[in-house]
Amino acid sequence: MKIDVSEIRKAKGRSEDFAGSEPDFLLDQQGIPISFHHIVVSGHALNTGKSVLVQGKISAKVDLQCSLCLRQFTLTVDLPFEETYRRTKDNVSQDEQEGHEPRVYQGDEIDLGEMIREELILSLPMKPVCQPDCRGLCPVCGQDLNVADCGCSRQIPDPRWAVLQKLLNDSDE
Repeated sequence: MKIDVSEIRKAKGRSEDFAGSEPDFLLDQQGIPISFHHIVVSGHALNTGKSVLVQGKISAKVDLQCSLCLRQFTLTVDLPFEETYRRTKDNVSQDEQEGHEPRVYQGDEIDLGEMIREELILSLPMKPVCQPDCRGLCPVCGQDLNVADCGCSRQIPDPRWAVLQKLLNDSDE
C-alpha cells in the first residue's frame, strides 16, 4: 500500500487521512503455512517538518494451526502502528541516532507494505491456541480431547520408582 505525500510535504503541520488494503500473503514458519488475508489499513500522515509521521491501525485475519490440538483456526488481529518516514538519511538528529531510526522513502510516495508485513508477523503468538481452554491431543493415542475423552491413562510413571512399583505388583500376586 502506498500513500501520496506530495501535498503533505508542502508545509509543516499538514496532514492527510488514508485508507486501503494490502494484498494477502503467505508465510512459511518452520514448515507450517500461515496465511494473512483481509488486510485493511487506515490512518493519517502528518508533516512534522523533518519527517512524515504515519499513524494508524492494521486489521487482518490470520489462519493459524493450534499448537495443542493441531486444528486450523482464524485469528482476527487489530494493531495500532506509528512510524516515522524521512525523505533521505541526511541530517539525522542526535535523538534519532540514539533511538528509533526513521524509515526512508523517495519521491512523493511512502510504501507501507514492508512495515505492514513486519507488524503482522510480530503480532503472531508464539504458541497459537484455538481457544483458551483447548485440551489438546492425548499423548498416548492422539485423540483430540476437545472432541472426546479417550480413556487412556496419561500418568507417566516416574522411572526412579519403577523398582518399588515392581515389588508392589509382585507382592499383590
